[in-house]
Amino acid sequence: MLKKIIIYVLVILFSSSLSIPQNLEIIDGWYYINGEKFFVKGIGYETHTRPGQVPWVYSFNPDLIQFDLNRIKSAGFNTIRTWGALTEEELQIVEQSGLKIIFGIWIDPQGNFSDTNFVAQVYNHVNDVLNYSANYNSIIGYLIMNEPQVQHIYNVGAQSLLNLWNQIINLIHNRHPGIPVSFSNTMIGDYINMEIFDFAAYNAYIYNPVTISNSHGYSGFLNYLKENRADNMPFIITEYGLSVSPGDTNNGYGYGGNTIEQQATGNLLMYRGLIDADAQGNCVFQYHDGWWKGGNEYVHDPNPEEWFGLIEFSGLNDIYGSPRPVWEMYGKYNKAIITNPKNEHIYKNVIPLEFFLTNEVASFNVVMNDSILYSNSINSSHYLDEFVLNLDDDIKDVTLDFHFFDSNTDTIKSESISILYTKNDIELPSLTIETLGSFVPGSRNYVQMKVVTNSLFSIDNNKIDYVLHPHIGFDPGIVKSNLLTFNDSICIQFGYFDVPAETKVATFAAGITIRHGDFTKRIADQEILFVDSWADPIASPELITGIKYSDFISSEKVKTPRLYQNFPNPFNPITVIRYSIPYSGVVKLRIHDILGREISTLVNTYKNSGDYEAELNMKDYPSGVYFYTLSSGDFTETKKILLVR
Repeated sequence: MLKKIIIYVLVILFSSSLSIPQNLEIIDGWYYINGEKFFVKGIGYETHTRPGQVPWVYSFNPDLIQFDLNRIKSAGFNTIRTWGALTEEELQIVEQSGLKIIFGIWIDPQGNFSDTNFVAQVYNHVNDVLNYSANYNSIIGYLIMNEPQVQHIYNVGAQSLLNLWNQIINLIHNRHPGIPVSFSNTMIGDYINMEIFDFAAYNAYIYNPVTISNSHGYSGFLNYLKENRADNMPFIITEYGLSVSPGDTNNGYGYGGNTIEQQATGNLLMYRGLIDADAQGNCVFQYHDGWWKGGNEYVHDPNPEEWFGLIEFSGLNDIYGSPRPVWEMYGKYNKAIITNPKNEHIYKNVIPLEFFLTNEVASFNVVMNDSILYSNSINSSHYLDEFVLNLDDDIKDVTLDFHFFDSNTDTIKSESISILYTKNDIELPSLTIETLGSFVPGSRNYVQMKVVTNSLFSIDNNKIDYVLHPHIGFDPGIVKSNLLTFNDSICIQFGYFDVPAETKVATFAAGITIRHGDFTKRIADQEILFVDSWADPIASPELITGIKYSDFISSEKVKTPRLYQNFPNPFNPITVIRYSIPYSGVVKLRIHDILGREISTLVNTYKNSGDYEAELNMKDYPSGVYFYTLSSGDFTETKKILLVR
């Protein structure tokens, strides 16, 4: 059923220009402004952080701000995003420009959320900002925090953070009715329940963490977040981009050291990727370089944080800056945003069409193999339609070429979308990952991965990538890969990670790339695991209720023993068997051959409740199938192992 949240805002501005009343709605997870569906084409913007400036020393230059906003509009952007609150005189210029703003109100993410004085200061600051910001229609969302870290939330308390969030959300709802509120999350916060807020906002970079760079891919992990954290609300990527700081990334895209060519191609790769992930908009990071971030605002240090700008400065006296090549590419790309069809998607006969367009676009066509499949004129900023694709093949990899034209029929943008066409429903290969045993930081944790494939698809390089993201600061995590060996279309793989002792939440994930002709799609799965229940107040509900969730196994939570699959399996000649006992008693762990004869007893003793492992060394036995059996009280369970010499 269509979810519709009607938000009505009627504001009269007491400024030099009259503001047009704004009807802001969220319908089925999309922004609608004055009845028109709205895709956020945004850019991060700061008003006074040019060379020689720092954000905490205020400087107001209205002509320069107006110059920036005109340049931003000319590149097809319709929204700016800020981190700290603009002053009223700055906000008036934004209002008059016609741009929308996702309005940041800075709350220290390292603050003591449990301290009543800190909370009172935050409340008063937000209230002071709302005294003027609530009068402006250009604001389409508030961001009240940026990138809180796991360890800090663990230290000060998730419940305290939730209390602060709720207090500020309620304040904004009361003072500026109908304007959605969120915070800028990151992949570190993939566990956080975004339904606390009105829309979901994530800062997402292609190189970090490993769930984006390796297991899922950029679009894949964002789509996981969209489906599991923002299904019925706008999903906005509030930061992404590449730094062109001095250095070398060595391999692919990195935090710094990217070339200007990599910045141009990588930024647009992320732009396209977030659209394919079904995001409702984005804000690229950022408008211009920030010389202040390395600690000396008068020198452009090699610190990567200083070099993300789409605009660069030639020196201290250059206040306007010059566009890098990526700027021109945004100017062209923003003219026609194709939200449907999407790359890596499968379409059965009918191809949906949805575009968000600037007023320069007068017509378009869709081409396959030099044949025009569909064409039409354009007379609005939002286009929605579909067409039937009839091919002889039951299943076919298809590249659709989109061409957009101005009123003189000159091409102003072209883009290709790779899809899979089918006449009938098809079953995709599947992948699952699960941890074996309890989640224990500071020790070796084992995972099992299962891949089920079919004859319609191959797997690129016959390889599976699996990762651990420990959510410790911006540590990207650990990547491993295995080659796949199938038995009747099924492959079961085992792996392990040595989890850092300070880990409080971890994401274990795995991914493969499936292929049919030129069509490729990333298939991935993940488990998010916690230490204890510290995150319950802010964790996504399905993680708390036990789906994809694990704690330290204890007698309070586990009522029967658990026997886990050995690792590695197959093995030669040593493997490890793990088991959990929820109560004290005599425990037996025995090994049998294929005829059922007991050939070894690994454990036969009294055990207290807890988690255990036993090493099995079969150096004196021939290759073959064996079994191990765990017995404790009335409980007995047997599993199969394979010794390969």
